[in-house]
Amino acid sequence: MNSEEQMRQAQENFKTITDIKGKLEILAEHVESRKEGLEEEIEENLNEAIRNARDCLEKIQENIEPKLEKIIRERLDILKIKMDRFTEEGLGALHKEIDKQTPILTQKILEEVDGLVGSKLITARNELSISIDQKTQAEVKKVVSNDKIEMEKKYAKLWKVCFISLAFSLTAFGIVLLGNL
Repeated sequence: MNSEEQMRQAQENFKTITDIKGKLEILAEHVESRKEGLEEEIEENLNEAIRNARDCLEKIQENIEPKLEKIIRERLDILKIKMDRFTEEGLGALHKEIDKQTPILTQKILEEVDGLVGSKLITARNELSISIDQKTQAEVKKVVSNDKIEMEKKYAKLWKVCFISLAFSLTAFGIVLLGNL
């Protein structure tokens, strides 16, 4: 090759590299934007889940222990389904967009995004589960403690009534015995 041809080839290569770099920057911006959007949606869903969990705790106070576990499990299942659906939908949309932009980089970016979103969801789900468990245990202890105190008061009153009834019965029995003598 002569130097003009080498120069032309180098210019074409430089232009191609510049175009690829520009597309890569656009893709990186798009991925970052989509990632931020997904994080905001995750935060909104977590806030909604926390609000739902608070509603559950109010119902638990009204219905106490027999319905406690059932309500919590149902809410957690609903939350898990929503989170799973959200994860699937969000990841599906992200996969499609990335596939449209650059097929060469798709696999690497998907692996990174899947891992990041998955770990954040697992962390968020674990934190939410721990938070709900702690709040639930505290509420159950509070309700059970209040019921125990109330039962102890009723027991003390009942004990006094029984003792007084026994005294009256013994007095009546004594009167009947004295009357028969």
